[in-house]
Amino acid sequence: MKFIWHKNDNFLSLKPITQVYGVCFDNLGRILMIKEPGKLWNLPGGTPESTETPIQTLQRELEEEADITIGDNKMIGYYEVVSDKPTIYQLRFAAKILDFKTSTKDPISGVINERKLVEPNEFLKHVQIKDYEIMLNEAIKWFEKNKNIT
Repeated sequence: MKFIWHKNDNFLSLKPITQVYGVCFDNLGRILMIKEPGKLWNLPGGTPESTETPIQTLQRELEEEADITIGDNKMIGYYEVVSDKPTIYQLRFAAKILDFKTSTKDPISGVINERKLVEPNEFLKHVQIKDYEIMLNEAIKWFEKNKNIT
């Protein structure tokens, strides 16, 4: 399986979109990670439902998995996933966290995910996915450019 990064903010020609994930920043520039019991740290996000737009998917998944709401956001790119199966697409957004709510059970997994904020330079120590490095750099650039915009 090969993950090919595309810096792009247009998803209209991409089908099927199988994942929508967010690199979510607090007001100090730290990145949110989540961890389901027994699994590894990762970004919050998930699978689109049939009637949702990508941003609706992102908002719902962030609410369900991390109990946060977001404000300013932008699609920063996507991964084209190539294998012996048909190609699929995974969208990535950068977003600012507006509100942290009390943690509740994820309606799909039935568990409360652990959540943690880390400095951007610490992120890849926790989420050890080499293919995330270029995406992470795009998200950081977006945040630096937009951190003072409300």
